[in-house]
Amino acid sequence: MSQNVVLSDFNKFDNATKEALVIIGNNIFLVSQYFDKLNFVLAILSIFINAFHVVILSRKPIISNVINVIMLGIAISDIVNLSYLIYQFIGTISESFNDECTVPQSSLITRLIWYAMIIKDDSRRLSTWLGVLMASLRYLIMKNALNPTFDFLSKPSSGWKSLATAFTISSLMSLFSLVRVDLISVVWVPPETCGYPTNFSMLAYGYATNDAFFSGAEIYNSFLFIDGVLKIIPAILLPILAALLIRELRKARKKVSASSQSNSDSTSKMVIIITITCICAEGPMGTSFVIEGLVNNVRTLRDMVIWFESIIQTFVILNATTHCFVCLRVSTPYRKAVKELLRYKESQKPITMNQKIGSASTVTQRQEDARIDG
Repeated sequence: MSQNVVLSDFNKFDNATKEALVIIGNNIFLVSQYFDKLNFVLAILSIFINAFHVVILSRKPIISNVINVIMLGIAISDIVNLSYLIYQFIGTISESFNDECTVPQSSLITRLIWYAMIIKDDSRRLSTWLGVLMASLRYLIMKNALNPTFDFLSKPSSGWKSLATAFTISSLMSLFSLVRVDLISVVWVPPETCGYPTNFSMLAYGYATNDAFFSGAEIYNSFLFIDGVLKIIPAILLPILAALLIRELRKARKKVSASSQSNSDSTSKMVIIITITCICAEGPMGTSFVIEGLVNNVRTLRDMVIWFESIIQTFVILNATTHCFVCLRVSTPYRKAVKELLRYKESQKPITMNQKIGSASTVTQRQEDARIDG
C-alpha cells in the first residue's frame, strides 16, 4: 500500500499517536479510492433516475402538490451535485496523466472550475435544507389541518416561494466562498527536457485566501466550523421532524374515520420515509464537516477527513437515488403519472358473473388498500 501519510505529518503528536494516525490515514485513503470508483458509477445511475424523477414531478397533475414542488427542487439540486462528483472523478483521472511538461490551465478554465465547485456547494446545501423544509411544511399542514389560516401552505405557490427563498439564501452563502479568495498567477517555466522553445513560459493560475478578508487563521477556522455546524443542523432537525410527523400521522388516523381517509395519509408516509433516508445520509456527512473545521490546522488530519467523506458520500448518493422509488411505491398519483408517461395500460379481462359476486365480498379490503397507497 502506498504511504500517503507519514510520521512527519504529525510532528505535534507523540510517537504512539503518530504511528496510529499513519495506519488509520493510509487505510482510509486506500478504502476511499475504491469508494470513489463506486460513487462514480452510482452517481451516473442516480442522475438518470433523478432525471426521470424530474420529468414525472414536472407533470401537471403531480406538480399541483406543494410537497412535490419541494421534491422537484431536491431532485434538481441532487442532479447538479452528482454531476460535479462525476466531473471531479474524471478530472482526477485526467490529472494522473499530467507531468512536469503539461501546460497549466488558463485563467478561464481555472475560474470555471472554481465556479463549478461553488455551484456544487450551493446545490448540496440546498438539497439538504429543502429536505428539512419539506418535512417542516408537511408537519405544519398536518398539525393545522382544521385551521383555515394555514390553508395557504397546501397551495403549490407556497412551494415555489419556499424554493425561491431557499435558493436565494443558499446562493448568498455560496457567494461568501467567492469573495474570500483571489485569483493569483505565477510564471510557469517548463524544464528544458520538455522540448519547448527557448525562453518559453506561461502563467499558472490558482486561488488563494484573501488576506484582507481574513485577518487571521482563527477567523478562517471559525468560518469552517460555523459552516460545518450549519451543515449538521439538518441532521439534528430531521430526526425531530420525523418523530413529529409520525406522531401527527397516528393522531390523524385516530381522529379520521376509516371510510374518510384520503391521499394525505400516503403523502405523510412518503415524507416520513424520505426524511428517514435523509437522516442516514446527512448525519455522518454533517459530523465530518464539523470535524473538518476543527482539525483544519493539521493539514493531513483534514485530508483524512476529506478521504473519509468520499466513503460516506455513498450514503448521500443512495439517498438521492431512493426518492424516485419511494414515490413510486407510496404515491398512487405518481405511479399513475409513470404509467401514463410510459403508455402502460393494464390488461382488462372480461368479468364473469361469478367474479362480480366474489368481488362484492372484498370491497372493504380494497378500500383499505387504496387508502394505504394514497
